[in-house]
Amino acid sequence: MKSSQEFDLSQILNTIYRRKDIVIAIFLVIAALTSYLAVSLPNIYRSSTMILVTPQKLPASYVASTVTTTIEQRMLAMTQQILSRTSLGNIIRDLNLFPAGGSQADIEARVERLRRDVNIDIDRNRSGTFNLSFEAQSPQIAMQVTSRLASLFIDENVREREQQATGTTAFMNTEVDRLRKELEEQENIVNLYKAQHRSDLPDYLDANLRTMEQLRRELESSMLRLTSVEERKAIMDKQAAEAARLAAVVAVDDKSGTARAILSRAGIEARSKELELMLTRYSERHPDVIRLKQEMAMTLAETKVGVDDTATTKTGSTKSTKAQSVGDLGDPLASEITMLRERNNRLQSEIAAYQNRVNTTPIRAIELSKITRNYDITLKKFQELLSKEFDSQLSENMERKQKGEQFQVVDPASLSESPVAPNRPRILLVGLALGLAAAFGTAFLIDNLDTSIRGNEDLDGMSNLPLLAMLPVVPSRGNILELRQARIMLLLYSAGALTLGFFLIRLFGPMLALR
Repeated sequence: MKSSQEFDLSQILNTIYRRKDIVIAIFLVIAALTSYLAVSLPNIYRSSTMILVTPQKLPASYVASTVTTTIEQRMLAMTQQILSRTSLGNIIRDLNLFPAGGSQADIEARVERLRRDVNIDIDRNRSGTFNLSFEAQSPQIAMQVTSRLASLFIDENVREREQQATGTTAFMNTEVDRLRKELEEQENIVNLYKAQHRSDLPDYLDANLRTMEQLRRELESSMLRLTSVEERKAIMDKQAAEAARLAAVVAVDDKSGTARAILSRAGIEARSKELELMLTRYSERHPDVIRLKQEMAMTLAETKVGVDDTATTKTGSTKSTKAQSVGDLGDPLASEITMLRERNNRLQSEIAAYQNRVNTTPIRAIELSKITRNYDITLKKFQELLSKEFDSQLSENMERKQKGEQFQVVDPASLSESPVAPNRPRILLVGLALGLAAAFGTAFLIDNLDTSIRGNEDLDGMSNLPLLAMLPVVPSRGNILELRQARIMLLLYSAGALTLGFFLIRLFGPMLALR
């Protein structure tokens, strides 16, 4: 096993020795290009800043914010806005970054380059903070761009929060105005219905019942009064008929005043009966009772008048006067009866009207309930929306005065003193490793592609004949010239590769340095 390893190692060494010119040329070319790349790459400086998301300065229980998006969502939206072509184009123009031509394609390339150099990292371990960094070939440019981007984030946060709060308030105002108009329309419908059926509404049920009860009491009193007057009228009519009959008898037969006494007693007896009837219904102080007593007193006074020689004439005159007096008393009673009947009819009509109102009140209540149902729902929505509108206005005022959630720069962008790229030692080590690998790989590839016989090992693989002797190579003049020519070509190829490599590094090296 050891001999096999020594044999393999010797084969490798022989191959490297045979192709030493190619190995050295490739290694030197790659090492030279790598060294030039490490030296020619510009320094890249990084400036970073830390931004803290400060919470709302007012208690949330007093003023609720209408900006409900999370910091990640708002950061995504703000990043898209700040890294847009317009914002980055303004930064490039103001700071004169990446000076080049003014074509549209070149402007797009410069914007894309600036966007690629900006790094935004939200710190997951520290809630409410994120880092903003920018890389540039100049530390001053890196610091200026970082500060500018931080200011854009702060301003964009204020603008976006204020815009969201303002949009919410505008939406709430529109909805409140719409509901207010709808509420006014429904309120007009309710008011019109109440105006048309004012007396039949449930609110007036108690008043209608009390009024109807009062009218019934008045009707009952009026009916009693009518009955009393009709009875008095009947008595008066009876007295008038009796007085007329007695007067006729007296005019023919009575010459001594007896008829007058009889007539007076008849009148007193009739009034006494009437008085007894009235006292069953009224008290002593009732006007009709007092008036009847006065009439009885007048009748008694008239019976005490003396009878003289002209008794017959006076008696006839008194009889006719009594009959006329009884007839005259019936006229006011008839008028009063007519008036009481009209009043009773009017009271009955009013009672019927109020009874109709009471009967239709349940129907009106159902109809009014149907009409006011939508009004009550709209009123409740309007009150809730009005409260939300007030809250949104408070939130908008809070955002305008910057009392809500804000961005605050905790670690300002500083001037970097040491570059973060390129890593020149690593580039050199990688270049040397690539050079060795490319040199050895090319040597083994060329050696494997070469079909010439170089020793007894190659003959063993081609023939079973034994090897009798091996003669050393005697270089001729032609071989020496051919070898020199090959080395010159290798030198020319190496120089061409170096020239092409230097050109490519000069052309694309700065872009490689940024990444």
